[in-house]
Amino acid sequence: MKVELLKEHEVLVDESLEFWGDMDSYNENLKEFKDSLEEKLNNLNYYKNNNDWNNYGILSHSIKSECKYFGFMKEAEVFLEHELKGKEGNGEFINENFNNLQNTITSIQDLLNQYFEGPTSNTILVADDSSIILNFIEKNISNKYKIIKANNGKEAVDTIANNSLYAILLDLNMPSSDGFEVLEYLKTNDLLEKIPVVIITGDDTNETIKKAFSYPILDVLNKPFNEENLNRILTSIKSFYEKR
Repeated sequence: MKVELLKEHEVLVDESLEFWGDMDSYNENLKEFKDSLEEKLNNLNYYKNNNDWNNYGILSHSIKSECKYFGFMKEAEVFLEHELKGKEGNGEFINENFNNLQNTITSIQDLLNQYFEGPTSNTILVADDSSIILNFIEKNISNKYKIIKANNGKEAVDTIANNSLYAILLDLNMPSSDGFEVLEYLKTNDLLEKIPVVIITGDDTNETIKKAFSYPILDVLNKPFNEENLNRILTSIKSFYEKR
């Protein structure tokens, strides 16, 4: 989920959080709102076709309020107008402008479908010069993810350049070019904010860890690690996408 996508479409997310309290509550209820829109549109159409202007106005009011709760202020104005016309029994206006209301609902649905869309790839790049590490990770997660293995930094960069990736597990000490060179490539190409990167390393000195976290990496997985440690990292990667 990419909150900037909503803000680019003038959705007042920050203001809405004053009501919801946190992004988890906001997202949970926003998804319910999205899933309810198709039924609400069908009901509005039913009321319109049956000249039931009272219920048409009540439902328009409800959608207007929900739009405001989630920061869709421009869209709320459309439903406010239909609410008032429903209360007036102004069927002529409603019939003439129903397409505008319908298009408003469709645009909200399209935006929220993009917002809740998960990552488009399930491919994880694992870059490490140790075949033991590569095979251990592949054995434990290949049932859920497609794994691409790289033995050095150059292979890692080539893979990044030519593939859509869900995440990168990156060793720091590799031949040809090391993990920090890969991080520099990711930084130069503005990919560190888009692809979660987990460092896997046996060098846990303060200097190395500090240098690694000078990049916006997700986490560090210290060697040796086990299946439980690996699952923790996968959970962190999943959270990365949920909080976007």
